[in-house]
Amino acid sequence: MKNIRVGFLGTGGINGTHAKALLKLPDVQIAALYNHNVEKARAFNQSHAGGQAECFDDWEKMLRTQKLDVLYVAIPPGAHVGQTELAAERGIHLMLEKPIALTLDRAQSITAAVKKAGVLCQVGYHMRHSAPAQKLKQMLTDGSAGRPLMLQGRFFTNGMFPAWWRSPTLGGGQLIEQSIHIYDIARYFMGEPDVISGFCDNLLHQRFPDYQVDDVSASVVRFKNGSIASICASNCADPKAGSICWTIQCEKVIADFTSPDKATFVYTGGRIADEINRGEGQLLREEIVTPYSMYDEVSANFIGAVRDGTPLRSSIDDGLNSLRMVLAAAESSRSNGAAQRL
Repeated sequence: MKNIRVGFLGTGGINGTHAKALLKLPDVQIAALYNHNVEKARAFNQSHAGGQAECFDDWEKMLRTQKLDVLYVAIPPGAHVGQTELAAERGIHLMLEKPIALTLDRAQSITAAVKKAGVLCQVGYHMRHSAPAQKLKQMLTDGSAGRPLMLQGRFFTNGMFPAWWRSPTLGGGQLIEQSIHIYDIARYFMGEPDVISGFCDNLLHQRFPDYQVDDVSASVVRFKNGSIASICASNCADPKAGSICWTIQCEKVIADFTSPDKATFVYTGGRIADEINRGEGQLLREEIVTPYSMYDEVSANFIGAVRDGTPLRSSIDDGLNSLRMVLAAAESSRSNGAAQRL
């Protein structure tokens, strides 16, 4: 496949980021754009696609009339009404922004359509693509990290965000729409979850009538391999200094991600403090910083998979199973913290 024709469902900020990444790759053309407000698609065409794309306010017409190789889907998760299923049916490879839906039924419909069509589908968990995340994943795979033991993560922000994000039927709230990144990272490193218990609420933003979603949440997860995670999210954090970070303790290494693309690795070799204090070997530390844009790597990985079969770092199953986690956490909160088995 020499020239790859790309379509976009949605022309918001994240697809602007994806467009910049795609145009750094050879033989990629942004060919078609959809926005329910076609003027926004036309503006995006001029700013991000060199004026070369056809613009639509009818997504079904775009998918049926345009010969596309891949489609980037970045619409509010509650706005999925069959767009992805139709694209898959037409043999178009897919890059879906997370979460892939707001309900398990819709997510399962999308997953089934992708698998039936046999198309490639990557989900936009960009934090998997950082240099330290890739290093730790390799260490867990080859055994040099030992067993994963404990992950503690947080997603702390402070903002009103777009109107659709504040809607429970379009955005779903911070737990589902934002902190799913941390839940996905936990799955990436720890394996599949077994039981989850959590709480979420709207504590600070009740005075804003259109803010109808959670602004605090906390969950505890037990994974099938016995490891444990605690994950907190807040939209009530320092207004000038948000924090997206996590620490994962493994049997032989501790990785402290001070941001999604930067981490300190502490190589314990499985020794406890008493052994280290007795001088039984040095305690080595390594700073790892990602020398590239994680979003650029998302598209490089996806287009590489389309061109030559490069393995995807996040699949449609990851989209489904990480959504299942946050939906279970939300259900636990509605059940006064009752544990939900996945």
